[in-house]
Amino acid sequence: MQDSPAPGKKVSNRPKRSNGRGSIYQVTKSNGRKVWKAAIKDVTGKLRTKNFNKVSEAEDWVAEQIRAREIGENTYAVNPKMKVSDFLDGWLATHQMSIKHSTYRCYKGIINNQIKPAIGHINASTLSTKAVELFLAGLVANGLGAGTINLSHRVLSVAYNTAVRHGDLPRNPVLYAKKPRVKSVETKPIPRKDFEKLYREAKKDPYMHARMEIGGMVGPRPGEALGLKWSDIDWDAGLLTLERQVQRETGKGLVFQSVKQNAIRTVPLSQEQLRILSIHRRHQSLNKARWTSDEDLIFPNTKGKKCDERRDRRLFKALLTRAEVDDYQLYQLRKTAYSNMASVTDMRTLKDYSGHGQISTLLKHYVYSNNEALVQAVARMDGLRP
Repeated sequence: MQDSPAPGKKVSNRPKRSNGRGSIYQVTKSNGRKVWKAAIKDVTGKLRTKNFNKVSEAEDWVAEQIRAREIGENTYAVNPKMKVSDFLDGWLATHQMSIKHSTYRCYKGIINNQIKPAIGHINASTLSTKAVELFLAGLVANGLGAGTINLSHRVLSVAYNTAVRHGDLPRNPVLYAKKPRVKSVETKPIPRKDFEKLYREAKKDPYMHARMEIGGMVGPRPGEALGLKWSDIDWDAGLLTLERQVQRETGKGLVFQSVKQNAIRTVPLSQEQLRILSIHRRHQSLNKARWTSDEDLIFPNTKGKKCDERRDRRLFKALLTRAEVDDYQLYQLRKTAYSNMASVTDMRTLKDYSGHGQISTLLKHYVYSNNEALVQAVARMDGLRP
């Protein structure tokens, strides 16, 4: 004899579902209203239930849970009450050791200064795509730049992608969020006439002459230039290896780190560049009596230790003042070097020299045409006229 259903529970007249396919039955709530309750185990083996007004809605939900389970997709948050602020703090702490400290500082700043004040109070599992788009639109309304907006979008997207991949959250609300169109303020190469003034002024001091030569002609990142050691130069072969950079870490001070993307590269030096560096080295040796340490650095501070990038920028700003030119950023030396090189070589050679993986990156962010190159190009066209 078949057991009778429990009080308040009415079994559906539909055929019994096979094992693992969930169950649907009708129940009476405390207020007397009857609803259809669906129950099924998710991909983690936990029983999930949900009430519906119609049996067809319950069946659709069970079918969706089965589909998600078969492809290994989680449909529930592990911690449904966790706020966006706590979620991002946990994600950042977990990934701190796998990213560079400079990247960690950028992520932490974006989380604390932009994301938390705006959407940190929302449950991480219920954050909607619309809320993400409103958050990004708010950044635009507050006059923040494209870099801040893009980084905010990236941090949210990467954090949610990680949580979805690990099964901690069911979906990524950033996936279909449309980023606002904000035009980046590009930093261009230093104009030729100002670069010549800077270079002539730098030649009065062996240290600044070598720094301008490396920055404006070789083109490493500022942190990479400060990480250069004399042992990185092969004087016989005329080669310079870039394998480290100087960065500041909280609680540690200035430290050596690997170059960006760990892409160690070796670039050739001309005989003139070797001569400039040799003069700087001899001049440097005369000042070592005042040093408290010798880390073999080409561009150390006044004590022979690692040079802070802030000091490097101050020296550059002082050079701008002495040369009586407009205000420029130190990073523009890198763009100046690559734009000048682009006018005397092909893009494939420049890509290999710069260490960039894509020519498109160079064309978009580093190589700019100048008036002199355009005039030469127009003049060469005369030779092609029939």
